[in-house]
Amino acid sequence: MRFLIVTCLLAAVCHGQYVKPGPCPDFTTKLDFDVPPYLGKWYEFARFVTPDQTGQTCNYAEYSDNGDGTVGVHNAGLNADGTFSEIYGYVEPSDVGGALLLHLDGVPVVGDYNVLDTDYENFASVYSCQGLLGLTHIEQAWILAREPTLDQSKVDAAIAAFTRFGIDVDQFLTTPQENCVFP
Repeated sequence: MRFLIVTCLLAAVCHGQYVKPGPCPDFTTKLDFDVPPYLGKWYEFARFVTPDQTGQTCNYAEYSDNGDGTVGVHNAGLNADGTFSEIYGYVEPSDVGGALLLHLDGVPVVGDYNVLDTDYENFASVYSCQGLLGLTHIEQAWILAREPTLDQSKVDAAIAAFTRFGIDVDQFLTTPQENCVFP
């Protein structure tokens, strides 16, 4: 049992995640989530602080219809040293609306991609939480926007998707989207 706990904690640290005490908060995804209007480009407006993304800027995600019931994922941005970084993968639906299963190339674990709320045209609130034996959890969150900037009323709506479930929004760090020059 101790080996399993240590292995989970090491995996979390290796993937740049913070381990927090207690179980994941109870939350509900957007049960009427619809994939087609969600497709396209989204800019990362804000994210929870994670060590592996320190200094990253200009992050964005592009979602496309793979034609087989899955959605293609292309995440990209600039590292702290200005080099271009990208990863590809796909998401597949689960039995729960808004709860998607994320497969990224080179990542051996299937992640969760939970859309808590979106208006499809301006913002999306996305959350991931993995519990470790009910004692600790690892969480990530993103506020995505269709444009590099986001009107304050839309920021407030995106934040509300997290706060209504007691998710600590003080962890958010705004992602710089200025001077984004890609190769």
